[in-house]
Amino acid sequence: MDSRNRSNGSGQNGGAENQWKRGKLRKWAPVLLILAAVLAAEILVCNFSAWKSLFYENRVIFENVEMGGGTAIEGSPGEYWVEEGIFTIHISQVDMDVHNLFFAFDFSKNEPVSYTVTLTDDGNAYPYSLPERVLMPGNRKSLYTNLYPSGKVGEIGVQFAVPAGSVVTVNGVCANARIPFVFSIGRVLVMLGAALLLYGTVCREEWQGRSAQGHRESAAAGMCTGSRGQRAITMVVIFLLIGMAWKLAHVNPICVASPWPHHKQYQELAEAMEKGHVFLEHEPSEGLLNAPNPYDTIYLQANGIDYRADYAYYEGKYYVYFGVVPELLLYLPYYLLTGEHMFNYVAVFLFYSGFILAVFALYWEIIKRWFAKVPFLAYLLVSALTVCGGNYLFIIARPDLYDTPIMAANMFTVAGIWLWIKGKYTLQVKGRRVCYFLGSLCMALVAGCRPQMLLFSFLAIPLFWDEVIRTRELFGKKNLWDTLCICLPYVLIAAGVMFYNGIRFSSPFDFGATYSLTSNDMTKRSFNMHQALLGLWHYFLRPPVVESGFPYLQGVQIESGSYMGKLNAEYTYGGLFAGNAFLWVLLCVGKAKEKLKEKGLYALVWVSAAVSVILGLVDVTGAGILQRYMVDMVWGIWFGAVLTWFAMMENGKEKGWLRTVMVCLAVVCLLQAVYGFGVVLGNGDLSVNVRGNNPELYYYLEGLLRF
Repeated sequence: MDSRNRSNGSGQNGGAENQWKRGKLRKWAPVLLILAAVLAAEILVCNFSAWKSLFYENRVIFENVEMGGGTAIEGSPGEYWVEEGIFTIHISQVDMDVHNLFFAFDFSKNEPVSYTVTLTDDGNAYPYSLPERVLMPGNRKSLYTNLYPSGKVGEIGVQFAVPAGSVVTVNGVCANARIPFVFSIGRVLVMLGAALLLYGTVCREEWQGRSAQGHRESAAAGMCTGSRGQRAITMVVIFLLIGMAWKLAHVNPICVASPWPHHKQYQELAEAMEKGHVFLEHEPSEGLLNAPNPYDTIYLQANGIDYRADYAYYEGKYYVYFGVVPELLLYLPYYLLTGEHMFNYVAVFLFYSGFILAVFALYWEIIKRWFAKVPFLAYLLVSALTVCGGNYLFIIARPDLYDTPIMAANMFTVAGIWLWIKGKYTLQVKGRRVCYFLGSLCMALVAGCRPQMLLFSFLAIPLFWDEVIRTRELFGKKNLWDTLCICLPYVLIAAGVMFYNGIRFSSPFDFGATYSLTSNDMTKRSFNMHQALLGLWHYFLRPPVVESGFPYLQGVQIESGSYMGKLNAEYTYGGLFAGNAFLWVLLCVGKAKEKLKEKGLYALVWVSAAVSVILGLVDVTGAGILQRYMVDMVWGIWFGAVLTWFAMMENGKEKGWLRTVMVCLAVVCLLQAVYGFGVVLGNGDLSVNVRGNNPELYYYLEGLLRF
């Protein structure tokens, strides 16, 4: 009997073990299938040209190639000196099917070389041109180009735009070459991440709060409980995002070098403050001092009058009109401690990193106080989406002087709202007052960074409506100390900023932006309805321009259209609402209205969005339409969208359609990733873009997306 019991027990244990193994296999089988599918896509689809080239017949190395535009170098066969910068080859009597061309060329200067292929074929007796391509020295894949002629090719001509005075070494020109197979780990990781994101939202149930079998949820699954595992995952995500920011800050090396003289203003102000004054050391030219209107820079240029572009000029002195807070927090202390100057890109990176931390802290506080049923995965996705929004990526990928105060203002705004909410729900009196004081301090410091963004302080009205109007706990006889903690930082910062303004521009309310020696006379700008509507269109509603060629998103120069006036405008990558798929949830705000009202957040959504619109009007009236100005206003409309997303998720959790909302969020993540990729690599700015400043990276990525 004992033997039978032992036997049965052993059988039961074996059955349980097998069941456990089968459960593990079922759990990991979808992931393994996804991995297999991604590898298959990488090997078969992404390398389609390589596989196709294996079956090409008549692989030919052309013998009779005519060279033009270059002088053959004696004693060096195949080497040509190109004086004018145009080098051509011509191949006649090809009379064969040509599927690709391979240029075995070397260039004395390590620079991208654009070229254009012209050819004739069975369907075209006269030569026709194909789109321009680029040879990138060191990038072997760029030496190949696929062709799709109409039948057999008759003749081929290629014109190369090489740097003037360079040497071209022609080792050979080949048709129907074997294109190399390239396995990209980065491409695999991107596809795997996208596939796992979709799988996690479509097929998995852990993020609903429990697994399908009712097992205990993992740290990455379920609701935001604040467990040790969730905190660890959050810190890893934050660390990865900060690392990404550091890489992006270097994607345009010209912003690291910052060779433009007018981008040294914060550094020059540090030197001036060390000497005890706030005007800069540069002496204005006699022409500028005597100019009838020193702010008409077109007049200055036409008359050869020397001036310092984008500096503030007032009563014979140069000043820095950019917010002084970044100077006092970073540039001046760094200079006093080290004797060296801080780089602008480092300052932007530090403020962007602070912005990342503030966003994750704010959203955690919001979920903890109002949306306890929001999945932890959604918290991570929404937080990462915010800091990776296309407009913020634009800033960190082009970190320069102009972006420093803008990014600082965004960091302080988010941190201030987080501390206000935290203080509102802190029961301990001392802790509440500390949060109120620090929150108001952050919000007030915005005035010393980007003054117009101080409008976000009006979010205090819907946020503290109950405390002010209903319970009278603030701005009444109750809790005067709480009221003082909220108001005192504004008074202190206002006194400091007004004093700084007064000693520069003779008025405590003049921040000096109107005295900027920029592309238009800022002292004469005024409100115009036509200009305002045009600005709102471009800032919020203009659709992005998408092309079929890399990098797909096109930065478009803004034209005045029918506006019969001076319009200060550069380019954009589409309006905030039109370009950011995450914001489209505001179209469904009616579905979340009851939930938002129940939590007292409905007014906060609309006030946030309204502040964004008002900031758009302020910027277009005071300065113009520029891509970076969108970062002034993006936070308000984005914050309203975040609250709406969270409300939709709670509704979905209660009504059984959370999966649908999560799937939509996953799709939005992918769309935002594509948009952000286009913004980072976009060529709207002719002087600061990855193609011109980091061509190795640009054409490497272009090659990865050419299958």
